Amino acid sequence: MTFRLKTILGIALIELILLAILIVSGIGWLRDSNEQQIINDGNRLSNTFAIAVRDAIISTDLANLRAFTREAIRDGDIAYIRIMNDQGQVLAESNTLSDGAVAPDYAQSPSDAIDGIYDIRHPVAIDDYVVGQIEVGLDVSAFSQLIDDAQKYAVSIAAIEMVLVALFSLVFGSLLTKQLLTLREGALKIQKNGPGETVPVEGKDEVAQVANAFNDMSVALSHTYEELSREKNRFKQLAAQNKMLAEIVEQSHEAYLIIDLGGYVALSNDALNELLGYKERETCDKDFQVLLFGEHTSEVGAYQLQEAINKGERITVRAECFTRTGKSFQTEITAFPIINAGGITDRYVLIVRDASERHEFEEMLREAASAARYATEAKSQFLANMSHEIRTPMNGIIGMSEMLKESSLTKEQAGFASIINSSAKDLLQLINDILDFSKLEAKKLKLDSERFCLADTIEDAASLAALAAAGKDLAVVIDIPPSLNTEVQTDELRLRQVFNNLLSNAVKFTEHGYIRFQLRGEYDPQSRNSTFTFSIEDTGIGIQEDKIENVTKAFEQVDSSTTRRYEGTGLGLSITKNLLELFGTELEVQSEFGKGSIFSFSLTLPTFEDLESTQGALINQHIAVINADPLHRPIIDRYFTHWQAKLTYLTTPDVLEASKTTFDAAVILAADAADLLPEPYCPWVGVIPNLANFERNPNGIEQRFIVKPLRMGQLLQELQLSLMMEPSAIASQPVKTQNDHSALQSLSIAVVDDIEYNREVTKIFLAGVTDNVVYFENGKESIDYYKKNPFNILITDISMPTIDGYELTARLRQFEQEHDVPHLYIIGLSAHAGKEDFERAINAGMDNYLTKPLKRADLIDAINQAAASRIEAAKT
Repeated sequence: MTFRLKTILGIALIELILLAILIVSGIGWLRDSNEQQIINDGNRLSNTFAIAVRDAIISTDLANLRAFTREAIRDGDIAYIRIMNDQGQVLAESNTLSDGAVAPDYAQSPSDAIDGIYDIRHPVAIDDYVVGQIEVGLDVSAFSQLIDDAQKYAVSIAAIEMVLVALFSLVFGSLLTKQLLTLREGALKIQKNGPGETVPVEGKDEVAQVANAFNDMSVALSHTYEELSREKNRFKQLAAQNKMLAEIVEQSHEAYLIIDLGGYVALSNDALNELLGYKERETCDKDFQVLLFGEHTSEVGAYQLQEAINKGERITVRAECFTRTGKSFQTEITAFPIINAGGITDRYVLIVRDASERHEFEEMLREAASAARYATEAKSQFLANMSHEIRTPMNGIIGMSEMLKESSLTKEQAGFASIINSSAKDLLQLINDILDFSKLEAKKLKLDSERFCLADTIEDAASLAALAAAGKDLAVVIDIPPSLNTEVQTDELRLRQVFNNLLSNAVKFTEHGYIRFQLRGEYDPQSRNSTFTFSIEDTGIGIQEDKIENVTKAFEQVDSSTTRRYEGTGLGLSITKNLLELFGTELEVQSEFGKGSIFSFSLTLPTFEDLESTQGALINQHIAVINADPLHRPIIDRYFTHWQAKLTYLTTPDVLEASKTTFDAAVILAADAADLLPEPYCPWVGVIPNLANFERNPNGIEQRFIVKPLRMGQLLQELQLSLMMEPSAIASQPVKTQNDHSALQSLSIAVVDDIEYNREVTKIFLAGVTDNVVYFENGKESIDYYKKNPFNILITDISMPTIDGYELTARLRQFEQEHDVPHLYIIGLSAHAGKEDFERAINAGMDNYLTKPLKRADLIDAINQAAASRIEAAKT
């Protein structure tokens, strides 16, 4: 039987089965649905008739019953109707049946009625009492005819469909057979000629898709065949290479070891055998740990190698190995897995290198590094000690020169004393620079964190720089936006040091013009941080473009010759650069030779809620600003707009009088005393270079002065006071030393210092403050005295022979605990100026710590704090 015939018969059989199922199920559904409808209609009809004749049956109204039956059969669907009483007697009957009708069968269904009559019997009842029954015959011949017709039509349609399917199967089978024969021919070609042969494709149907798939398979097999051929050739080449590599490994100077996953040696080359002292094949089947480490298999390297092998990882370790005779040597061992064709590790390769020479070299490097660290520490210690040793005599020089300046001297003598004091301070600054540079170089300097007002710090630094700038007639300008929040948190001391270094550098290299410190900031409400940009601009000598990179290098300046005009260590900008690196930023330099420079950097700092805003502080006030220079005008404009005051610029006080305008107050920027004349008719504030050359009004009229650089907060406060307004909160001013020392008269003070001139300096500093002071040259004397006559305040040097300040503090604190005596307020003095020195002193039990060279104001403030602490303790 051909494939074509099998296709025709198979499709015909499937179609026959499907049609039979369809016809049977369809006719069955048609019969059942119509039959159920007839039954439901018959039940409703008989029930309706029963209700209609119930009263007539009870009253035996035969005439009415007969009339009802005759009327009922007029409907062609009712073949007969019979009404009987409860005794089974027929009361009325009508029908259209012939004489040979089949007897009624009330149990059959409509489809079973062979005579075409569906017989229905229904009781007639009142409540539960049966008074009769009614029998009805429904004509269902139309239903039977419908079923017969449906069967005939279904068979006819099935026959036609079978013929059509047979014809389609014949055509489809022929087409399919043709395509299959084509594929067969293509397969025979492939069998004969190899992959790559294709067959023609007609159409886009599924058969065509099969043909396309056949062609794709043939082409893919061709490519695969070619790839397999190449792989075969590659494997041949690889085998040759492996043989060559095996020979290379065998002849290599590198020691190779191949082990199985159990750790046993499968192969080793001559280099390994020679390294360990074995002969050919003697290493095979040995445990690699025993082979390499002998009895020392607990060696860390052995454990690391075994751990890597267990995990299938690559590893390189440094370990001490042992030869066959037990001689140790340093090695570097690299272990890596060999992966088989299935992607599974089945062996490990170990490369063992003799690292004895490198180990010796590394030991030498470690010793050299240790020596370098020791040298660095020694250098740092030397610098710290030198700083201490130099600061100690400078304490006497600076202290005595300050006291000498305050004494009655001739003008020439006062000049000499001023030179001595200034030179000593310059020398102290050099020492501080060298010490800071040493700490930065040794990475020992760390930043603190404290909350402070950034604007205050900038203004303080600018004011300090202005003192030096005044000698050159340089203008120092502070440019901070009035609405900028400058309440921040960082290391205020080191940031102030950066400002001072940059400003002093600007003053040093600027002969004419100005120095402007500008601050700008942007607040981020999400992080609550502000990004500030600081820039110090000067009109100095500038820097050549090829020298800009050198300005931040240690001990270097643009002109580094010994005859350079600008003296100094060259450490200031180097220290600044290193400090800014600690802050996480860097110093940027822009400069034009002969015109000036701009040093700038940015910092992102945590920002807190600002103090009370000064916006609207001078609302509706008309202020005249006299002799304002172009540098200050934009700044003054911003601030007076922020304060909501009306502003008018004038050239001289004369113009103020001539303007015929009533001003609420005036601000006069004066270069000398003549700029203040004539005095304005309204309240005024003078902004002057210094107070020395400006005398107060002899008539007792109140005059208000502030010293340049112009601090806008101070200006606002002075204007508000002159206008009889409540002053706004402004930047804090330095606390002045109190002149009232009455609290010290009831307290006894002891001073311990092993150097006589230091004791003399302290004695002069305390002269006129208190006379109740005793002096000791060592700690033992002070302890013996204290045990008999306890004093209230102790001022002690830290660095002393036999008993230093730390040990002295410890002994006194112990005595206090043992004898329950009041707390002794101890102030430490030392030439060591680091923050760690302050912390060490406080941790040792001291209450305060001052750095030499000692300043008289600092010492008096310290003992006043001690007195206040004693008084507060007495209250509690």
